[in-house]
Amino acid sequence: MQKIKQDEKRVLVIGGGVGGIKAALDLSESRKKVLLIDSDYAIGGLMTQLDRTFPTNNCDLCTVSPHLSAASREKFLEVSTMTELTSLSGEAGNFTATLKTAPRFIDIDKCTACGECLKKFPEAVRFNPGLDPRAPTCMRYPQATPYAYSIDMEKVDDVEALKAVCKAGAIIPDDTEQETQINVASVVLSVGAEMFDPSVLDNYGGGKFDNVLPGLEYERIMSASGPFQGNLVRKSDQQRPKKVAWIQCVGSRGINVDDVPYCSSVCCMYALKEAIVTKERFGDDIETTIFYMDMRTSGKDYEQYFNRAKEDFGIRLIRCKPHTVIELPDKSLEITYAREELSAMEKEEFDMVVLSTGFRPSQKTIDLAGAIGIDLNEHNFAKSGTIDPVTTSKDGVYVCGVFESPKDIPETMVQASAAASLAGMTLDSEEWVNEPVSLYPPQRDVDGEAPKIGFFVVDCDGEIDQALDIDKILENAKTNPDVAVAEAFKLSCSFEAMEKIEGLIKEHNLNRVVIGSGSPRIQESMFQDMLRRAGLNPYLLELVNLRDQNAWVHNDAPAKSLEKAFRLVQMGISGVRKAKPLTENMLPTSQNALVVGGGVTGMTSALELADQGTLTYLVEKAPVLGGQALNLSQTIEGDDVAAFVKGLVDKVSAHENIKVFTDAVVAEHTGVPGKFTTGIKTGADSACEQIDHGVTILATGAKPNRPAVYGLGELDNVMTQLDLDAVLENDESKIKAMEQVVMIQCAGSREADNPNCSRICCQAAVKNALRLLEVNPDIEVFVLYRDMRTYGFWEDYYKTARDKGVKFIRFDLEHRPVVREEAGKTIVRAHDFILGQDIEIEADCVALSTGFVADADTNNELCSLFHLPKTEDGFFLEDHVKLKPVDMALHGFFLAGTAHSPKVIRESITQAHAVAGRARTMLANKEITLGAAYATVDPVMCAVCLICVRACPYDVPFINNERHSEIDPAKCRGCGICAAECPAKAIQLRAWEDDQIIAKIDGLFERYN
Repeated sequence: MQKIKQDEKRVLVIGGGVGGIKAALDLSESRKKVLLIDSDYAIGGLMTQLDRTFPTNNCDLCTVSPHLSAASREKFLEVSTMTELTSLSGEAGNFTATLKTAPRFIDIDKCTACGECLKKFPEAVRFNPGLDPRAPTCMRYPQATPYAYSIDMEKVDDVEALKAVCKAGAIIPDDTEQETQINVASVVLSVGAEMFDPSVLDNYGGGKFDNVLPGLEYERIMSASGPFQGNLVRKSDQQRPKKVAWIQCVGSRGINVDDVPYCSSVCCMYALKEAIVTKERFGDDIETTIFYMDMRTSGKDYEQYFNRAKEDFGIRLIRCKPHTVIELPDKSLEITYAREELSAMEKEEFDMVVLSTGFRPSQKTIDLAGAIGIDLNEHNFAKSGTIDPVTTSKDGVYVCGVFESPKDIPETMVQASAAASLAGMTLDSEEWVNEPVSLYPPQRDVDGEAPKIGFFVVDCDGEIDQALDIDKILENAKTNPDVAVAEAFKLSCSFEAMEKIEGLIKEHNLNRVVIGSGSPRIQESMFQDMLRRAGLNPYLLELVNLRDQNAWVHNDAPAKSLEKAFRLVQMGISGVRKAKPLTENMLPTSQNALVVGGGVTGMTSALELADQGTLTYLVEKAPVLGGQALNLSQTIEGDDVAAFVKGLVDKVSAHENIKVFTDAVVAEHTGVPGKFTTGIKTGADSACEQIDHGVTILATGAKPNRPAVYGLGELDNVMTQLDLDAVLENDESKIKAMEQVVMIQCAGSREADNPNCSRICCQAAVKNALRLLEVNPDIEVFVLYRDMRTYGFWEDYYKTARDKGVKFIRFDLEHRPVVREEAGKTIVRAHDFILGQDIEIEADCVALSTGFVADADTNNELCSLFHLPKTEDGFFLEDHVKLKPVDMALHGFFLAGTAHSPKVIRESITQAHAVAGRARTMLANKEITLGAAYATVDPVMCAVCLICVRACPYDVPFINNERHSEIDPAKCRGCGICAAECPAKAIQLRAWEDDQIIAKIDGLFERYN
């Protein structure tokens, strides 16, 4: 039975999915105590049943499991599964939460998840899986945390026999339900939602036809941990399908009795992902088709993913809403549908049909909302603030993830960080944990020991095994005399696999480890962490990229691929022999923060940091604060933007912990994460003011796009949606005189020179269309669109606009609208696919939805100054789209708002809270670890040639008073350029020293069987 500490105040996080885990970890990393509870027997949530996410090729085990393993050992974080909140009383900062923990009947500290209880008492072991819980593992998902079973004791006839089965003595037959009352400062709700069950619909065959299945079941079939070990087969006959179809918006965006009106935001992307993964695995052997109404790929770089699906993988896309699915005698499926441009019904046969279903709040979450006392919206999701979406109707209770509104993983992770940041502020500073806490055991001294190497192949999703014979790779590795252990594991990031490798390191007293897996970009830090938990120095590790550099690129040549694998592994083994324990460089951190950009995002993050006692410098290049929000009058929900911005400006200007620089730029920058020095220049002729800070937040925004299309800048009646917003706010008489307004979507977006979607345009058009009708009910509004991307609850506004008579007419790139002036009138010609002909509209106003583009001048300058990456379209690039959506690749830099990508105000504010929280996780530590990979100089060999001084892009090397080059380890970025350029070979890069590199080269040509 898990014990919950009652004698300390903390933040309560409810829900153990990725959002809850992220919120809990952010809080604990900022040294605030947190209790994470979940009613399930393990944390992880829905996402643990996925193998891959979009738009990257990283499997979801790689994105979720590091959080799970960290959660299980975090000193400030307590996890309690099978636990529910039954009541919450009190007020923000001083709540009393009553918790009920169900009996597990198993001691999780003793349970080894060996599966013996499941074999002997299969009906008594609790599961809640998709498809088949018995194969291939005995747990619902292999990365379950805690990795222990749960027993339904009511189904056990012979308790003594059950106890005898468990060799670990983990069965507790007299376990009882526990009720606990704890004091909490705040609550974060991340309870998610359920996937819609399509079996209630009678037209698609979900739950009735063997080969019709929801998207999540398709994920499980494709998964290496699923019922068919990753083999794509039909349930009816175990044969591989030749044609697979996806039907979008199943149960969503409809008016039928079982439909919901909103969009679930994720279905288009996960259907594209599943279709792409299918084509990646099986190529032309399987034909993939997606039936859709609007393709809503509106996230950062999602449009390019959509284009790849069409152009690189040949995925068919048919715009329609299929009418019915009929099962044929051979269990294949016939879809009946009507294209928009054709009146006749069409029929097509498929071997398998995947229903893309969205999110529904469960009755359990509705009841929980009642117990807590928060309001729900009309769709039974948590009612959140329209401007500040992680706040609820109850002070001190915050919400994140799908329970706030349907969303994907990156948005969930951002909201989780935002909710954690706000929730953490309710804890008094004296309740923060300030004492240093080590998360790892002491490192074993391996100096003088002969190499004793463990070689492990950790295969994520079976992608290595599909192209390489892993058994032969292991046998070949064992021919090395100092390889003591060689084993393979199916799921590299699973808690089980990591635990077993740790155990083998300890059991065999290994002092070096080689891992054959995927990209080190994500996995290296995870495996280094594993070594630290096993008591080894993290630099006694060598990663061999068998997946990306071999299996993925050479799957058409198995013999040569296997030979290459032998050589890669031998290089890793030879190199790790020379590996040395390294000491990481520690540096005191500055407790100040720099925020670049004085718009809504920058001001919000600066205020939040300042409210927590952080001295914050806010730099804005314009003469006034406010950014692009100064050009907006109201949001689609009706919030007064001008009043909101004025309130922010007043608070920022008056705050004692914020120093504002307007009409200013960042001119100089030096230092390392945690201890930066930056020069701020105000005005053209002023000198730089030097400031010290530990973190930097980039919130520089983006520019409204004004492309030379549809007569913009040439025709008087053609304007942007921003221009129309100003007319609506300042000149209603002009609106009342109008008879017809035409809006053209994707103006200058989703084109070759600007390939991405600007995300904001569809809701901006709907917002302005509804405002036009409020001012002038007789006006006719036409919206010419390619895809209406009113994701989430904005679909309600889209429906309202249609109900009020706004006419939506689709076009494609082959039938673009044409705007011309004729006899003093503005004429718009468009093609109506339903009528099958061109139409002409005489418009009093043509409003172009142009969106945002990156501020190239500002972003290029800052990227050069700070040495930061950016995307192809000029926005700043986050470190990882899923794991670190607001962190940047350079530690200590964070990213928020439209500098990240186009987004609406409420999404920018969420990111502002998130970056403030992420910055606090770094500032909470008085010292920062800079790593051990830095360059060192042998003063005897140094010829004082100055080549290193000139070559270093970070200006780190200098000639000291002793007349040799010196490199400050606190400033070195570990790029190795100086080591490569030094003609005297006087410079070595730790962890990449010459003897290690030479050993790897020797290993490349070493003999092997």
